[in-house]
Amino acid sequence: MRAMSTTCPGCHKAIKIEDVIVKTYIPVVDLQTCGRIKITKRGRVCARRIQSGDGIDCDGIMEGAVETDGDVHFGPKSSWKGPSLLGRSIEIAAGAKLVGIVTVPWHRPDPVEKKTTKKKTTTKKIAAKKTTAKKTVAKKKTTTKKKTTRK
Repeated sequence: MRAMSTTCPGCHKAIKIEDVIVKTYIPVVDLQTCGRIKITKRGRVCARRIQSGDGIDCDGIMEGAVETDGDVHFGPKSSWKGPSLLGRSIEIAAGAKLVGIVTVPWHRPDPVEKKTTKKKTTTKKIAAKKTTAKKTVAKKKTTTKKKTTRK
């Protein structure tokens, strides 16, 4: 028996480990898996972002930004349309249609650790607020009325 998904220890979000096979039309916001994505001849994926850990085999239609750490294979009647396709290597069969920016070879950048230092911008903002705040004192005119008596 194999695990299908697990949770992230940092954010507790569900992470798919299994391979995804698309046989019909799937409209999703994000299609993410650590495994491989396989799109059959009648399969169609419309997503904002398509991420795969092991690679993508496409014989159908893909729409969206593609990012994979593995290989991308497009069959003879497949098509892809999106803003970017990022992968380690790409194999395009004769007859496949690609529309977008393709970046191959692509390697995921290493995550940068956040440093815990005091921010100087906070003190500058406070200092800037103190200097821009002006006190305005309104002077009141005092008028005195003299009583006049008529003779």
